[in-house]
Amino acid sequence: MVEMVVFIIGIYTLLFGQLKLPWNLTLKNWRARIAAVFLIAPLPLSILLGREVGQGLSVEKAQSIFGLTELLLVVLGVGGAILFAYLTRSRDVKSHTDESL
Repeated sequence: MVEMVVFIIGIYTLLFGQLKLPWNLTLKNWRARIAAVFLIAPLPLSILLGREVGQGLSVEKAQSIFGLTELLLVVLGVGGAILFAYLTRSRDVKSHTDESL
């Protein structure tokens, strides 16, 4: 369920090119679209993983394994987007002029 919400946020970000994150981080244009890839990735990865790995498992074991796997994928996707936003944030460069001379 959570990966669906993250996926929808990722699609919105990909289409409109703007993502606002906590800690006063805002991504626009290409930076937002790259972060959107991190947000979109958990859902397709969990579907592929469930399809490939879950074929030979019992239902109870598959549910316990994939519950943790989905949580891990979502945390990695959101964490990757936040880390990317932090590393590529725009820095305000203040020019230091010496007016005393």
